[in-house]
Amino acid sequence: MARSAAGMALRQQISIMTTRAMTSPEIRARVADKCRELRDAEIKSGRASAVYQTRTDGHANRPEEAVALQNGRITYIFSYIAQAAQSALDWCRAHSPVRSGAYREGWVVRVDGALWTRQIAAIPPGSRVEVVNTMPYSRKIEVGGQRTSVPPGIVEAARAAIQRQVPAITAGVEYIRLTSGQDARGGSLPYVLKTQGVASGLTYDKKSKKWARKHKARKTRRADRSAGQKMTYPALVLTEGDTQWQR
Repeated sequence: MARSAAGMALRQQISIMTTRAMTSPEIRARVADKCRELRDAEIKSGRASAVYQTRTDGHANRPEEAVALQNGRITYIFSYIAQAAQSALDWCRAHSPVRSGAYREGWVVRVDGALWTRQIAAIPPGSRVEVVNTMPYSRKIEVGGQRTSVPPGIVEAARAAIQRQVPAITAGVEYIRLTSGQDARGGSLPYVLKTQGVASGLTYDKKSKKWARKHKARKTRRADRSAGQKMTYPALVLTEGDTQWQR
């Protein structure tokens, strides 16, 4: 067993029973089944993430049955950051208000400051992951400045849920700047405030699960909410290393 700064690599050599009558494809199939059995056992035990990539003889996503019989290697790269990212994205979408569906569809994943368009399982270990909603009213929904069918603080609630679910990662909440791209409705990012921001006066009571109003809506004096300012977006920020198992 060897440790590295990026995570932990564990290697195991496998042995299987074969007969002279078995063909090469049959032997490969038996090797593949054994590797998958060991992989699933690690996931079930909690020692490995449920999100992983498969590399067969160094080739990404090649089936295990293609492994070379002489000195072949099947590698499963388990990434807790990828698992946390997928769980966070699913959680945020499931807990979004769905009046039009735009807010639910507005959730995106950013990796090291750039929009991630590949499979989430391919997020490199050690990355900084941001799960953020690109809609221009996402900040209002987060802080309770807009009445919706769900409680405010979606990002903060997601942080707590994911931290419990995937304790190997560190989850936090930050207000980040988006410098380019489009939101779920095709609007340009970042959103630029057209008028002075408004303090809604809304409040949400967690016990009664009802909205109320502390005061009438009024313009805020905050400089970062003045017309012409670029909006910052509440984001769930995830960081972590990785675990590798090689067979």
